[in-house]
This record gives sequence, structure tokens and C-alpha cells, in this order.
Amino acid sequence: MIRGSAQSDHRAPCYEAACEADLMEAAKGGDQHAFMELCHRHSPMLKRRIAWIVRNCEDAEDVLQDTLARAFSNLAGFRAQCSFRTWIMTIAINNSLMLLRKRRNRPETGFGLITAEGKGVEILQASDPNPNPEKLYEKRQVSRRLSLAVSLLPPDLRLLVERYHQDEIRLVDAASAMGITVAAAKSRLSRARKKLRRSLENS
Repeated sequence: MIRGSAQSDHRAPCYEAACEADLMEAAKGGDQHAFMELCHRHSPMLKRRIAWIVRNCEDAEDVLQDTLARAFSNLAGFRAQCSFRTWIMTIAINNSLMLLRKRRNRPETGFGLITAEGKGVEILQASDPNPNPEKLYEKRQVSRRLSLAVSLLPPDLRLLVERYHQDEIRLVDAASAMGITVAAAKSRLSRARKKLRRSLENS
């Protein structure tokens, strides 16, 4: 339990030394200083992840503040099935992706200039040539999930998948390298794909 009063200093020793579970219990009980200590511990990590997704420092700061506000207003719904870090990181990622969706759906805008002849000219803003950060993030997440699913396959199936897909060699060559027939390789590959599909659907 957290003992003592923080008064105006949310970084008082009793809060700095408290474990996360005690801070969460106190925060859910209405102790704002306990919540501020949790924010102090996790904000740098949250801001790095948010900035990596939104690619804009000002937007990252806005998303961070919104994340902390949402977390505080939803503390009653927090369940100890995951850590506070995982819970608030999920909020941060969702807020970041929401911002990206708003950007993507925002209509193209422009600004006007007046020429020396007094004619109005609209200049459209240039579109961002960089890949969509949301798509990149989603692609990386899928890639990580797939890599994990492959690593959990039985050794004989994992080896075939790695050689055939990751090394991009012909199935007949993969079968030859493993000392099995092409028919056996096809059967293993089919079983591996079914296992991967189930694993990805349940992750």
C-alpha cells in the first residue's frame, strides 16, 4: 500500500518507491498522484511508440495527452489480466491509428495566392510521397505474428516452410534438401499452412 501524503509533489518518495500494482489500486481509488506517477514512468515509452506511428512531433504530443486522459477516465474498466503498460500502450496505439485514419480521410486542401494582376490562384498542398504509416505498421505487425507462428510449428514443418517460402526455392529443391519426396513435401506444406492459418486466426 502507498502510505503518506504527496501534497503538491506527485513524485514524493512514497509514490516513487511504490510498485505498479499498488499505484494502480490507489489510482483506481481516485488518487490522482498515483496515476501521475504511473504516467511519469510510462510516458517516454508511449511517446516513442506514438511518434514512430504518426511521424509528427506535435501530433505525437497531442496523442500522448489524449491517451493519458482516456486512460484516467477509463481506470475503472482496467482489469489485471494484463499489465498497466500493455493496457495503456493499446490505448496509445489505437489513438495513433485513429489519427492516421483521420488524416487519410481528410479531403485535399489548399491555400490561395493573389497574383500581381489581382487574380486568385489556388495552390494545392502536395501529397505525402512516403508510404502510409498505418499500412506500414499493420504490415509489420502481421509479419511479426507470422514469424512467431512459424517458429511454433513442429521442426519438420517449420524447416520446410522456411526453406520454401523464406528462402524462395522450388518445392522440389526443398524436398530434395530435406531428403523427402515432393509428395511428402506437399503434404507437409499443406499441414503447415493449416496450422499457420489457425494460429493467426486465434492470435
